[in-house]
Amino acid sequence: MVVLKLFSIQSGVFLATLIWCAAAFADGQASGPVTWPEVLAQQAGPADLTVAYGAHPDQFGELRLPDAPGPHRVVVLIHGGCWLPDFDLVHVRPLAEAITALGLATWTIEYRRPAEGEQSWPNTFTDAAAALDKLRDLRAEYALNLDSVTVMGHSAGGQLALWLAARPTFAADHPLVQADPLPVQRVLALAPITDMVNYAQANQGCPLGARRVVGGLPDDYPERYRAVSPLANLAPGVRTDVVHAIEDRIVPILQSTALVERLNQLEGRAELHKLPAPAGHFDVLMADGEAWELIAELLTE
Repeated sequence: MVVLKLFSIQSGVFLATLIWCAAAFADGQASGPVTWPEVLAQQAGPADLTVAYGAHPDQFGELRLPDAPGPHRVVVLIHGGCWLPDFDLVHVRPLAEAITALGLATWTIEYRRPAEGEQSWPNTFTDAAAALDKLRDLRAEYALNLDSVTVMGHSAGGQLALWLAARPTFAADHPLVQADPLPVQRVLALAPITDMVNYAQANQGCPLGARRVVGGLPDDYPERYRAVSPLANLAPGVRTDVVHAIEDRIVPILQSTALVERLNQLEGRAELHKLPAPAGHFDVLMADGEAWELIAELLTE
């Protein structure tokens, strides 16, 4: 099953996000940060395999395998896009292809993102969990090494990546606890949203997506925000590398600083890699350039 979704410009939130991004990058031009159109201009070939992990059209993943024989280390790649249906995995396919060229298998997941007015809690989060656990079904046939799984996500996908790493630590009364979640050995979070409560307070752009995916404001659903915010669900035993542009104007770098500091206070293994100006929110999505060189180095250590 292959699913391709066209970007819609009919969502008011999506339009607000694009306007916000355009304003943020207006001073960049040729020497500025990477822009969203530049991300979309990248091209990638088809995946080796597309696999459904559920019945919904958005419940699938794309598997890419390196040329060398297995067992293959695995990178689970999770796209961002404010948890909104206007953004799908198409824009991270070139990144997945570049990672696979490093000799790593990639499992790029799609997941349900709520439309405006849709009551879908907790579909996005249970989908991400189910997509990760689906790797167990693929392990033997495709020679996947599930003792070496890295979860890598950008922006809202970074939130999901960090949250997935924490699943084995969930207490029995956690609202989204599941039996025997697949453990991950490493997280590579790219400009992640780590404090969902703080992030959802703003009235424009991506923060509106945070409210939509959780179902409302933090004051309305405090238990839901606690259940999915990475700062409230830490995994100090998992190595965590965070890459974030100092001048990111969509997800402030303070989101990453707070997470790394908190993990290391708990004797975790976390490091923040700061991208200097003029890098911005989208530089980490390019399959070339300085940000990519750093990401490739971290993945192949």
